[in-house]
Amino acid sequence: MIHYLTRAVLDRDAPEHALRPLLDPVDQNLAFDAHHRLMWTLFPDRGAKRDFLWRADEKGRFLILSPRKPRDSRLFRALESKPFTPMLSPGDRLAFALRANATKDRRPERGEMVVSGTKRRPLKNRRVDVVMDAMQEQGIAGGNTGPNSRAERRMAVAADAARVWLSGQGTRCGFSMDEMAVEDYRVVKLKRQNGKEATFGVLDLTGLLTVREPAAFTNALLAGIGRAKAYGCGLMLVRRA
Repeated sequence: MIHYLTRAVLDRDAPEHALRPLLDPVDQNLAFDAHHRLMWTLFPDRGAKRDFLWRADEKGRFLILSPRKPRDSRLFRALESKPFTPMLSPGDRLAFALRANATKDRRPERGEMVVSGTKRRPLKNRRVDVVMDAMQEQGIAGGNTGPNSRAERRMAVAADAARVWLSGQGTRCGFSMDEMAVEDYRVVKLKRQNGKEATFGVLDLTGLLTVREPAAFTNALLAGIGRAKAYGCGLMLVRRA
């Protein structure tokens, strides 16, 4: 099946540009939800399931990977779409950029209590963010400034946790990781319709990889890697190294 890689840029000259602070908020937490809604204006089929990946770049720019071309929207300049048909062979070396929500299953300690108001049963595996979980395991705490601040230590933990996670993804998705750097890690907090808060971590990763199984790797590129794909995670961008 042919997929399309599309570049979409918000149109500063559109009549709706006055809504720019709502469509593309400065606040990162608000932006994740606003961009999630904005992408659906390009795929307006009522009742359709999300079958596309996307990521936001700076200044109202977005990249979208989809099995159908997005529809034009007055909110955007003319969309630039091209077929995405990677021709890969074992041993190909690629540079990559990936915005990922990296998670793993964690089995609760025996005797851990069920959180009040939830349906989670004792000893049931639950999905946790790999960085948050590593910080909890290491008991990392501290002030907000200085070389030993929580933020500084969090980036070091993020690098280790992301390396382990992405290596595991490579085993399943037909590639081996050669080099990797964490460009950023942040915790996103979204308000749900029921008023409760949803929290997830977002890693920006770059590096080099080697293709081992082209078919498996291509499927991973099309399906996305990691979770939170509806909120702009999972799209791995690649180019020849």
